[in-house]
Amino acid sequence: MQLVGERRGSIVKLGMVLAVLLMLGFVAPKHAEAATSSELQMASLINKARVSHGRAPLRFNYSMARLARRHSATMASRNLLYHNPYLAQWYSTWSWRILGENVGVGSSVASLHVAFMNSKPHRANILDRRFRNVGVGIVVRNGRTWVTVNFLG
Repeated sequence: MQLVGERRGSIVKLGMVLAVLLMLGFVAPKHAEAATSSELQMASLINKARVSHGRAPLRFNYSMARLARRHSATMASRNLLYHNPYLAQWYSTWSWRILGENVGVGSSVASLHVAFMNSKPHRANILDRRFRNVGVGIVVRNGRTWVTVNFLG
């Protein structure tokens, strides 16, 4: 009888532990600024290009990605491609010496990366040794991929 009581106690304890873990899973803070797979793909393509040209890879910054995504969403909603006129203002509380931005619209992440690498000013941003961080924001609307890439150094 004692063995059954111990087993029941262990099962109750295990159940309580599982209940706590499940509750923590629901209330534990999630990474509120998670990046999409397309955003991470663009950052990966940028870093592959940098490494192949002897540059250090950039660190993906989720807060920068959130700001970049905000600009991509605005461009998509207006159906208008343009650089963010508030870029320096958005980063005014950040510590930086150099700030850059690539914007584009196209059919896919891969085609946009190729277009950036074939454009002298966009390529210069991608390969600039002074940049250390990158934030990529992508919004897909009506089959078009809108991208903003923010660089910070």
